[in-house]
Amino acid sequence: MITWLIVGAVVMSLFGSIYWLKPSARDTRLAKLRFEAIRAGLQIRQFTFKPESAKNGVRDEVPGTTYTLLRAGKQQGGDLKFRIVGQKGWDAEGLPEGYSWHDQGTAADAERFKQALAAVKDHILLLEVYDNRVTLMAAEGKEATADAYKSFLSGFL
Repeated sequence: MITWLIVGAVVMSLFGSIYWLKPSARDTRLAKLRFEAIRAGLQIRQFTFKPESAKNGVRDEVPGTTYTLLRAGKQQGGDLKFRIVGQKGWDAEGLPEGYSWHDQGTAADAERFKQALAAVKDHILLLEVYDNRVTLMAAEGKEATADAYKSFLSGFL
């Protein structure tokens, strides 16, 4: 009787350990999304954006996965045009509710952001637009697709 109890405990601990290592449905979905983004030509990296709170009122750091699209033929250098953060801040002129400028863009940039936001079907945590690249940090929701991210980023290059 005790032998069977010990054998059962060992089998259960082995099964539990193996099952514990299995990726969750969310992990599987994110891995697929990120792989499709890489195949679509986007660069992926983990990043934590640290805002300048005194400059614009955006207080919280923004950790997440960034998707970057580079302008063909111009991968080095590049000046920052504007940056939008998915948090409330002091300067939100022209942007949808819940978004603010970290580095001010133009009214045309705000309008382009509003139009592109409807098509991406995801909450944008950070958007950085440079001369040579565009970087997006999104919430990676269930409806997110790599094609939607690439299309969104292409609209700002």
